[in-house]
Amino acid sequence: MQGSERAVSIDQNATYDVTIIGGGPCGLFAAFYAGMRGLRSIIVDSLEELGGTLTAIYPEKFIYDIAGFPKVLAKDYVEQAAEQALSMGAEVSLKTEVLNLEHNEAENVFDLTTSQGTLRTRTVIICAGIGAFEPKKLDVEGIEHFEDGKGVHYFAKRIEEFRDKDVMIVGGGDSAVDWAMTLGPLAKTVTLIHRSKFRAHEHT
Repeated sequence: MQGSERAVSIDQNATYDVTIIGGGPCGLFAAFYAGMRGLRSIIVDSLEELGGTLTAIYPEKFIYDIAGFPKVLAKDYVEQAAEQALSMGAEVSLKTEVLNLEHNEAENVFDLTTSQGTLRTRTVIICAGIGAFEPKKLDVEGIEHFEDGKGVHYFAKRIEEFRDKDVMIVGGGDSAVDWAMTLGPLAKTVTLIHRSKFRAHEHT
């Protein structure tokens, strides 16, 4: 993904015009627009790559609800959005957690304390989405023996891993049905298990 190779250290001697917390689609567009206005901006994200949910959870899944794209692979969209943002000079600080935010009234700036140091900024745009990503794990004794690529997956980041496999998906919401449709042509079989009625959108 774009952004990893462009990550920089926070310039603690500078005062940024705009600091964007979150490097997902909204954060990337905010950085692009700030650059168009001639503002110095920095994206701060706790993840290792830009893209937010699209990169962390389903980079190889098609998405259908982005304006201008009837159908686009998540990782391809992130690649284009990152290229657009970085072309305007946006700086990026990845693997960086925001720990505290204070308004310095005397100088009318914000002081952001992060895991990589403190930065000063005139404006803060919070594009944190759903925040840091922690999967909702199955509450089954001994499940840890099958995690970490040993059969139980909470994210499907590389769909080729499921080619010609018997796949069982637990859930009845949008994500479960989307994954069943995505993996259907690839896997040997796909079985969807859910405890009640489907909750997925009717157009899924």
